[in-house]
Amino acid sequence: MAVLRLELLGDYQIHSASGDLVTLSAKKSLALLAYLSVKPGQRVSRDKIAGLLWSSTGPEQARQSLRQLLSTLRKELAQLSPDHVILVEESDFLGLDTALVSADVAEFEMLLATGTEESLQKALVLYRGDFLDGFTITEDRFDQWVLGERDRLHRAALRAHTYLVETLTKRGAADEAIGVAQQSLRIDPLQEAMHRTLMRLYMQGGDYSAALQQYDTCARVLKRELGVDPDAETRALQQNIAQLRSKRATHQPSAKERATTILVVEDNVLNRELTNAVLKSAGYDVLVAKDGAEALMLLGHVSVDLMLLDIDLPFVDGHTVLQAVKEKGITIPAIFVSGLPGEEPEVKAFEIGAVDFIHKPVKNTVLLARVKRALGESS
Repeated sequence: MAVLRLELLGDYQIHSASGDLVTLSAKKSLALLAYLSVKPGQRVSRDKIAGLLWSSTGPEQARQSLRQLLSTLRKELAQLSPDHVILVEESDFLGLDTALVSADVAEFEMLLATGTEESLQKALVLYRGDFLDGFTITEDRFDQWVLGERDRLHRAALRAHTYLVETLTKRGAADEAIGVAQQSLRIDPLQEAMHRTLMRLYMQGGDYSAALQQYDTCARVLKRELGVDPDAETRALQQNIAQLRSKRATHQPSAKERATTILVVEDNVLNRELTNAVLKSAGYDVLVAKDGAEALMLLGHVSVDLMLLDIDLPFVDGHTVLQAVKEKGITIPAIFVSGLPGEEPEVKAFEIGAVDFIHKPVKNTVLLARVKRALGESS
């Protein structure tokens, strides 16, 4: 059983086995324990430790300072645990007895490596804040090491949040996904992609006001911190959501009164924007989705007259989107627009009910002609 618990993520704290807060007389003793605990079981030479904690002095003075520090630290650790040797000294090397000392950083990385939904949730509970937040000893080598570890662990936490949000979204746990996305943005509010994810999650639940408020939050943060506006993808998503809210707020017009709405499902930004522009110039209302999952979210909240579907999409491919729509009893004509080679993608498209198949690259005139034919419009 561990007799010391080191919490390095967020404010640096050390707790005894009973949960009491442990204090040490020297800040560099805290620095030494933190350094040794990040890699459990490691043994580090005294010279390396001396150079890390006393980088501003000469080698001989650094070694003397380390000897004095270790003498004091041994006594303090012995008072905490008289029957156990916490600080391991093997010849010229130092380490910690991993059976006696536990650290949240080591557990955090172990849980991330496991990679399951449950382990990721546990890992993110451990991530209370950035590594050794606010802790410095004014020694360049140690403080540079802290900055490097802080950045590495920060990035790992953000990746874990992103993966967990995707996992929860795929299994339909939208509320849990929203909570994780919000937690991620509290750690780093400059993640524009995570702002978009949260907007989509709100949109999926029909909370268009919250989705638009999230866009406003994103825009304010980016302008204040970086002096930039949201990118084209974020702005397009905001316009889609505003359009959906507007349609819900007004009465539903008859089929003759309303413009034809086409859903473009395409993960390539350039292709998506070009198709959007061509269709709008021809008088169609256009909604866009960057992947199959987003397309299915939209189709749950808005009426669409035609879908233009890429096949090779993230998360949910185009074939699966059309199959899912049909399984729900929704009848929407679909044109596949794909650059995949071979006959199989086209054959499968028609087998599941596509009305047309267009090979990329697509000429604008051909696209509009195929759209008109699929909608039964006269030339």
